[in-house]
Amino acid sequence: MNYPLAIFTPEIGARSETFIRRHCQDLLPGKTVTFGSLLKEAQLGDWVPDGPFLNLKPTWRQILLWVSGQTAVIPSLTSMRELNPVVRFLRKFNVKVIMGEYLAASLPWLQISQDLGIRFIAHAHGSDVSARLCQPKWRAEYLRYNGTTGVITMSQVSRARLIDIGLLPNKIHIVPYGVDVPVEPSLRSRGRVVRCLAVGRLVVKKAPLLTLEAFRLATESYPDIQLDYIGGGELLPKARQFIHDFGLEDKVTLHGSQPNNVVQRMMKDADIFLQHSITDPETGDEEGLPVAILEAIAHTLPVVSTRHAGIPEAVIDGSTGYLVDERDSKGMAEGIANLIRDPDLCQQMGREGWARARDHFSWERERAALLRILGLESPKEGDISMLLTIP
Repeated sequence: MNYPLAIFTPEIGARSETFIRRHCQDLLPGKTVTFGSLLKEAQLGDWVPDGPFLNLKPTWRQILLWVSGQTAVIPSLTSMRELNPVVRFLRKFNVKVIMGEYLAASLPWLQISQDLGIRFIAHAHGSDVSARLCQPKWRAEYLRYNGTTGVITMSQVSRARLIDIGLLPNKIHIVPYGVDVPVEPSLRSRGRVVRCLAVGRLVVKKAPLLTLEAFRLATESYPDIQLDYIGGGELLPKARQFIHDFGLEDKVTLHGSQPNNVVQRMMKDADIFLQHSITDPETGDEEGLPVAILEAIAHTLPVVSTRHAGIPEAVIDGSTGYLVDERDSKGMAEGIANLIRDPDLCQQMGREGWARARDHFSWERERAALLRILGLESPKEGDISMLLTIP
């Protein structure tokens, strides 16, 4: 059996990781195997890999302990490799290259890939190139990737950080996340009520309370607006309390975690997209390049967001939306108000966002670039543009 690509992901089936789902299902259909920890049914989103996959539980907790330095060795990974289930799995399907999702979590598989003569490349995401880099242990461990095929990251900001810690520039490839971009920009007719939409886990780095505060301030001048907020997470109770304290129950709907098809449907019905990302003050955790923002601009939605991580590489302030400093809810409210009072500007920014998504953030562009880096597809004329700096 020939399945040349293996993808390792710490959690198989996580609803919020739409970018990983896409890698597992659509990057090399019918020729991809997956290994990692299959989430419990109650935690699953709406997907499992289409092809063969190896569930590492219950040993995955041991692997995490080893990666974090809380235990010295894992016998199943450091001895008797011929009997290791991962080794058998990779050999069975004649894997030629492994892409590991998340730099830190993928480290245990470097030695195994080298032992088997399998190329290895790791894909960085948000926490990998923010919170982890605050810790000397990870800055040192990441240098092991200089001995592999390389690292893929999603933004210029994250690439610069990896170079700063000592990764070789020629080992780091920028491949922005890709989303489905309609052939034509959506035609939107605004009703009496302007609908805002926010999508993302309710966690510190996505600052849901600051988004709610910006929306609340906007309602002071424009009371006939609505906010739909999709996402679950640890700050959901505080978000509910905020809505109650300020009497916003008739203006804000918290939808909880929803599958991607629901997100797509609600983007078609929205007028403005909101996301107030910040750096977690305790852990240093940041976004990478939020897929929800890319989906929003692909749906012709103007975006009001923050100057944070890779967001300014997707949202051009004054062109495809508005960007404010982190924690500036007042400035964000002003951006919302500008779009409410000027429907033509709202439409124009939406169209410019759609064009940017088409030119830089389509799934077709991401897929072509990844396959080229992984050595799974011959370069085609024009493919080099996939790897160039995003203007």
